[in-house]
Amino acid sequence: MIIKELVLHNFGIYASTNKFEFHAKKPVVLIGGMNGRGKTTILEAVLLALYGSNSFAYMESHYKSYGQYLKSYVNRADGTLRTSIDLEFLMEAENNEIYRIHREWDGSKKRLSETIHVYKDKEYNQFLTDNWSMFIENILPSGLSAFFFFDGEKIAELAAENTSKQMKESIKTLLGISVLDLLENDLGRIINRTLRDKPKAVETKEIEELRQTRDAAKDSLKQIDEKIEGLGNERESVRQKLEKLKQEYEKKGGDIITQRQELFQKRSSIAARIENGKEQLINDAASELPLLLVKNFLVNIRENAEIAQDEKMMDAALKKMGRLFIDFDRQSDNSKGAREFIDYVRAQAEKKASTPSYNLSDSAIFKLQMLLDEQLLQTKLTTEGRQRELVKLQEEAEQLDNYLSVDIDEKTIARIYKNMKELEQRIIQLDVEIDQLKEERRVCNGMVMSASSAFNKRVEEYLKHVELSDDSDRIIKYSHIATTIIDAYRIRLQSRKISVVAKTMTECYHKLANKKELIDHIEMDPVTLDLKYIDQSGGEIEKSSLSAGEKQLMVISLLWSLALCSKKKLPVIIDTPLSRLDSAHRVSLIETYFPQASEQTIILSTDSEIDRNYYGIMKENIGDEYTLLYDDETKATTVIEGYFMEEAK
Repeated sequence: MIIKELVLHNFGIYASTNKFEFHAKKPVVLIGGMNGRGKTTILEAVLLALYGSNSFAYMESHYKSYGQYLKSYVNRADGTLRTSIDLEFLMEAENNEIYRIHREWDGSKKRLSETIHVYKDKEYNQFLTDNWSMFIENILPSGLSAFFFFDGEKIAELAAENTSKQMKESIKTLLGISVLDLLENDLGRIINRTLRDKPKAVETKEIEELRQTRDAAKDSLKQIDEKIEGLGNERESVRQKLEKLKQEYEKKGGDIITQRQELFQKRSSIAARIENGKEQLINDAASELPLLLVKNFLVNIRENAEIAQDEKMMDAALKKMGRLFIDFDRQSDNSKGAREFIDYVRAQAEKKASTPSYNLSDSAIFKLQMLLDEQLLQTKLTTEGRQRELVKLQEEAEQLDNYLSVDIDEKTIARIYKNMKELEQRIIQLDVEIDQLKEERRVCNGMVMSASSAFNKRVEEYLKHVELSDDSDRIIKYSHIATTIIDAYRIRLQSRKISVVAKTMTECYHKLANKKELIDHIEMDPVTLDLKYIDQSGGEIEKSSLSAGEKQLMVISLLWSLALCSKKKLPVIIDTPLSRLDSAHRVSLIETYFPQASEQTIILSTDSEIDRNYYGIMKENIGDEYTLLYDDETKATTVIEGYFMEEAK
């Protein structure tokens, strides 16, 4: 099924006649419009054209009657109050059958009703007009349309919930499993009607009593499941309210109130550390630290002291040489050269001699060298570290002062805190009630199995010995046989199909997800249809641990896999497709899901969802493009070709 044309006349925000034509061969149709410009109206128009009063958009609306719902879409711009929708689609590419549905209604009438005309291959078809609801239900049951026509915001909401009962029933219908339930119910009515008309023998009466016991147990089990689901939904609703209250509590300074005493203690501790740091800096200033200011002078002192020390050593050496020369002169006949050398050394020493400025001892010179080479540097580094620490402490103290000086409405905080505690208590109560119901369910499920076993056993005994004396016996016998076969077949069929869905869903998720190693595979319970996310070690991953984007991708993967497993070639229409997704997940949808979701994927997007960058990524897969333009004067939307052309170029 491929939509070829959609015509809206005075429908919703669309005044006069507006036409969408889809002729391109590429899979993606892109329709852009700002919020409130009529994107969702397109989705609802397609649903209304196909299903009329069976449209899930009407079912989920707040209108009490279908007439009120239709009247809400009447555009009064031209004064005629006549509204219509035309939807034309190609059923199968092989035989090129083209269907066109025309619905129209007059908003001026007090009791509003619609007129429908159906055309096949451009010729009016009376049979399809009279039986359109039945015809479209065979192609795409209205209960399954949500798998192909969906709103991104609703997907985001669905991602925060557990698999609903409605979703589970839709999955069964999509996979053809629900037809077995219908068949079993029909057989049950046949048996009841036959037994009602036939005089009850002892055996048939006993079987009927066993059947009633089994059915009663099944009804009890069903009621318990509904209670568990209802409490689970309530728990999720309460949890979401609690999360919002926690955010509000934090925003209004609740955390500060809770931690105020701890913050005061921390502030006092920091103040003490600041005072200690200041004292340490004062002690540093009272030690050798000020000498850094005269370091060059100290270096000069050390140099002069070292020179003076060298001169002393030279003077001592000359005196020693003089005494040694006297002995040498007595013993040698040629001492003239030695005398000249000594005189030369003395002359050089006297020539370089300077008047000592400081009279430092060797010990004082050593201490001066230690001071300049090690102590001053170490003291400088230590003091700088203490200064940095002091600045950090002062900044932290200032931040705490800002926290503590916040003007907080303690009454509002107390009210929010009280509500939070009430919700937390309600969650605890719900958990207890759910656990109790699960225990009841375990017992009730055992009763169902026991009652079913007793019923089946008695039926088998009856069928072995019963003589088919009349049509009633024959009907009862073969109806019971069929029911037994259906029970066994349902379990095997559902198990096989569900495993295929789970496998396909895993493949779809891995195509879309960035963290492919997070979830190894997905499992679906063949009885309850609940989903389980399994990691590489075989452990189950809690849904609550997934991010909002990952949950939304999980739901999209489920919808995608169900569409694939249904084998139905139907268009996909997505309103606000990238809601609440980060950039990485958006790219996954644009590159992978949109081109492969269907032979025709119609995307209704704002310019901020699919901007110039994303438009460039998906351009090669885009066929038809439209933009919805809103006129503030006429309060109406018109349609032009191209997707936000100025932004896209």
